[in-house]
Amino acid sequence: MQNVIFDNTIAELKTIFGTPRHLVSKNGVRFQRNGSVTVYHEEIAPGNSAEIALNVQALASSFGVTPLSLNKLVNECNAMTGRAVEINKRQNWPRIGIASEEHVLLVKQRLSALLLR
Repeated sequence: MQNVIFDNTIAELKTIFGTPRHLVSKNGVRFQRNGSVTVYHEEIAPGNSAEIALNVQALASSFGVTPLSLNKLVNECNAMTGRAVEINKRQNWPRIGIASEEHVLLVKQRLSALLLR
């Protein structure tokens, strides 16, 4: 279900990825500019308010970073938030679990530091 943390996640990520579009499934939004980033509010792990799924190859290419550095960032963010995630087996994009406003700001700061240098 759409919620405040999900909405805040989208608002913060707009500064990096532009304006998202709602998914046809209505379970989240996708940022298309600079690769693909999807933020979900449904079909996520219990206790999460949102999950950010990253198309690592497309983002790495678009921002001029290595896929390894982006995967490392995802792992670091997951360790910092301590949240489990629900992986979509079709896309199999790594995800970051978000349960609080603190998580939103932490993830935005880490993504900005790597992608907006």
